[in-house]
Amino acid sequence: ERLVEEFEVADGIVIPPGSYGFTRARIEVETASARRFGIDANWSLGGFYDGTLHQIEIGGVWRPSASFNLSFEAEHNIGELPQGDFTQTLVGSRARVNISTALQFSTYWQYDTESRDLGTNTRLRWSFSPLGDVFLVYNHNASDPETGSMQFKSNDLRLKVQYTLRY
Repeated sequence: ERLVEEFEVADGIVIPPGSYGFTRARIEVETASARRFGIDANWSLGGFYDGTLHQIEIGGVWRPSASFNLSFEAEHNIGELPQGDFTQTLVGSRARVNISTALQFSTYWQYDTESRDLGTNTRLRWSFSPLGDVFLVYNHNASDPETGSMQFKSNDLRLKVQYTLRY
């Protein structure tokens, strides 16, 4: 990887510009994706800029029916760099509901312990024809600036219409 400008990987830990090469190893275990309950876990380690990074990831999914599934994921990073050490944890969850073949609803949330940010993304998709879709997307972001309560950061509501013209 080549950084053309400084990169703050964690609070106060800045990677200087330059060229970096990584060699990493990974061990992964997962169940078959067609099962009602699924789980996956992996551990990777190796180079990270001029130091090392250990990553532990776990995830799971529950599919009680063809029209609904609920999943979770977590990632824990442990970095050891000449500029300092850091840890970061990301946790998230997703729910998907297929209301019909033409109407789907999904929501995703994620929390980051380094930035103390909570983000949500909620989407309603309507396929009004084989060539056209309408998306209604709502994003909400909040942050916990070490006060113990979440503070509003941003909201975003978008409507998108997509149609393919064939000629």
